[in-house]
Amino acid sequence: MRKLLIAVLIANALFEGLVGALLVISPVSAVPDGNAAGIAFAVNYGFAALTIASIVFWAWREKDNLQTMGVVLGILSTFHSGLTIATAMTITAESGAAPTIVHGIMAVLCWFLFFNRKKWCTG
Repeated sequence: MRKLLIAVLIANALFEGLVGALLVISPVSAVPDGNAAGIAFAVNYGFAALTIASIVFWAWREKDNLQTMGVVLGILSTFHSGLTIATAMTITAESGAAPTIVHGIMAVLCWFLFFNRKKWCTG
């Protein structure tokens, strides 16, 4: 169970960190038509993704603490569940289903870990 937690935390940091960095550094890659509102949204989402990626670094030393993991996994579960719904509602032929699938898998894994955190956590 603890190995799954570590894998999920690392995957979250990598996926969200890389997407966040891409959207902040090159928002036009996500909004090729140059729409100003779309670019602003991409940059804003990029910083949100970087923030959710950073939670791993803030909590890494406390990954065996029941209360800390309750908060961290609760936040990650809510974030990925919300984005699963949001991306599913806005799927287009151009965007594809990949974001919905990735966030859906992450949501399921985070909820699973949230409800089973007593199996590896102390205190």
